[in-house]
Amino acid sequence: MWRLWRPDAVRALEDPKVVSSMPRYVGILKGKFLPRFVVSRHIPVEWGSESSEDELWAIHDASLREMEVLMHDLDSGRVHPDELGDPPEKSLLHLKARIGERIMHSCRLCERRCCVDRLKGELGFCRVGKEFRVHSCFDHLGEEPEVVPSFTVYG
Repeated sequence: MWRLWRPDAVRALEDPKVVSSMPRYVGILKGKFLPRFVVSRHIPVEWGSESSEDELWAIHDASLREMEVLMHDLDSGRVHPDELGDPPEKSLLHLKARIGERIMHSCRLCERRCCVDRLKGELGFCRVGKEFRVHSCFDHLGEEPEVVPSFTVYG
């Protein structure tokens, strides 16, 4: 649908400067590449419930290297997306969510680093606790043609 409102965005995907500066983005939009989050769902990861945040980050970093190898194999055609199979029960994407939860226990999400426990409902400097309200979210068509559509969320 955005193609009707922003035909310049479609033309931008053929611009040699755009293709050379953002090859992966253009490839994802054209169905040539898988987005990183999709690939991360296919990287099996194991961690224990007692793992420290530092241990989770170490597992994350090792898994990220594994993901980069898989992405290179997928992008080069050595591995076909159909060969990925079903995502594992615990993946790199799940690990990223777990690390995010740990950060929220001693909140360091913004530059204020107030260290409140948002998961217990404590309110930090931003006055946001465990949950927050989204004011609006929508496909944003007003960006530069190279990044249309983008998805925008306002809290």
